[in-house]
Amino acid sequence: MRPLHAVAVGVLVGALTGLALGQPVGVAPPMEQWVDATGRAAGTGDTAQEEAKAKALRTAVEETCGVFLTAQSKTRDYKAVYDKVFANAVGYVREFKIVKTEVVEGVTLVRVRALVSTRKFEEDWASIAHTLEQENNPRVIVAIVESVYQTTSGPTYEVKEDGIVQTTIEEFLLSKGLTLMDRSVAADIAKRDVLLAAIKDDATEMAALGSRFKADVVVTGKANVKFGKTLEVAGQEMYQYVATLNVRVIQTDSARVLATKSFPPYTHSTLQRGGGEDKALAEMAKRNAPVLLAAVIEAWKNRANVSRTVQLSISGMDYATWKVFEDAASKIPGVQAVRLREITEGIANIDVEYQFTNETLADRLTELKALKLTVQEITPNRLKLKAEPAPLAPSGASSAPPGT
Repeated sequence: MRPLHAVAVGVLVGALTGLALGQPVGVAPPMEQWVDATGRAAGTGDTAQEEAKAKALRTAVEETCGVFLTAQSKTRDYKAVYDKVFANAVGYVREFKIVKTEVVEGVTLVRVRALVSTRKFEEDWASIAHTLEQENNPRVIVAIVESVYQTTSGPTYEVKEDGIVQTTIEEFLLSKGLTLMDRSVAADIAKRDVLLAAIKDDATEMAALGSRFKADVVVTGKANVKFGKTLEVAGQEMYQYVATLNVRVIQTDSARVLATKSFPPYTHSTLQRGGGEDKALAEMAKRNAPVLLAAVIEAWKNRANVSRTVQLSISGMDYATWKVFEDAASKIPGVQAVRLREITEGIANIDVEYQFTNETLADRLTELKALKLTVQEITPNRLKLKAEPAPLAPSGASSAPPGT
């Protein structure tokens, strides 16, 4: 197999020090801070009160983290990161108390006193910014099998690690900055295994093999070429070949098919009969590579902009604990559904429909007060956790904000 050139992806992680945030030298910024804020909403009912409360909590976060936001306002992707972070602004409020609720001329006003975690806000901001930076550069493995022979039962595919279509597409993706995962990163698996799975069109197996390559997605497909007909042009015989290509983009950690693409037939004419199939495949791959790249990138970006299914595996959970978890997890902002698949030998497999990243979900789950959860493993769409008894609050302890 021809060697794939490594693509270095530079990631600069900046630590925001006290100087950067305008803090005196040697004085660390507070990790949590109490703040008063007011929210407004049209109307006088319970819905208006809830909306006003949510706005008040969002305002509390904005005011508490204002210095940090000012420092970040000129960075790339500021607006996109801002929108993603503040979609779950309530998650940065450790606790709060409604100080006053009133209605003025048909508008509900809610004033709150909230304890905001600035450290958590800044950590999530850095994490989301890094995710956005990397969203356009998934780690890819290409597995496209080719058929140049037709039988009575259909095309016969060959397993070649340096196939014409695969090589052409890999070179194009590399030229555009994508990271291709070579088999050198997984000595216990050969790329041939992925190609064999491509012939069987088994998405689950391809996802599992691709994951062992440390790839985010597998671009898999089948390319066919067959002789079309003989043409006579100006007294010269020409031979026509027709090539087709169908691909799928599969996310490795969930076996989810992110995109499918069937390219229109490509017709190639040549003066020489020998080698016509290879020329047709090469030209088809060259023409379709940019469209395929666009499909891969769009699928990778969209996966983060829509609700996704995060698979949870939680040990130490029985049915009673599941009911506690279901009630608490359903209240997490961004959670649209919580579904139990099974509980077997104390391990619960649960699907959660979630709008944001699974890192954010992991953070929210470990912050639940009704149930203590610790994260053991994490991948882009799967979490492995352990349930432990929640610690009992000390007798007479109070969570009321200071000064109230």
